[in-house]
Amino acid sequence: MSEPTQTVDIQSDPELLALARAVLSGEQYRVEEVSDHGIPMLLAENYYFIVGVAAAPTIAQLVLAEGVAEDVLARRLGEADVGPKVWDAYLILLTQEGLSEGGEATRNLFRINYDTQAIRRIAHSGVGPTLAEVRHALTPFVVPIELDDPTIAGDAFKSFTDALIQRGISRELATRAVAAFRQGGRIDDLI
Repeated sequence: MSEPTQTVDIQSDPELLALARAVLSGEQYRVEEVSDHGIPMLLAENYYFIVGVAAAPTIAQLVLAEGVAEDVLARRLGEADVGPKVWDAYLILLTQEGLSEGGEATRNLFRINYDTQAIRRIAHSGVGPTLAEVRHALTPFVVPIELDDPTIAGDAFKSFTDALIQRGISRELATRAVAAFRQGGRIDDLI
């Protein structure tokens, strides 16, 4: 478990937290807002998961908040009798700051996401302040949206062909590539 960090310099992103609260509440989680060690965060629980959510304006702030938020969630789990659900506890860390290629920020987020010593963590950078983007960041903990509208749930192969064309692939090549894929052929043979 990470050591708690001094909270004097740690900032939060109240906009992302409010959106996360809306998403989790809409998914029937019991959501509690806590501010232990001066870091506002959410603790949410449903039948399957216990989820802590912390948000910071920058990746550097998110890295600082991670240790404190993990400590808060671990302490709360230790105080409650959650039974086997303790294995389904996650800390979600959100920031609006985008991640550039390489560098210290990339290494820090990699370290957070792949640290398996205690509570599982998922750190997301570049999360826009919209309900859709926050919902996407919380995807493992929400019920998938049903696509029963035919205009949304159309033919996936046609959608893929259109996406290839929008990205600069000629219509003829995109159509041939998708047809080859559907028939089990190799796309390499088309190029």
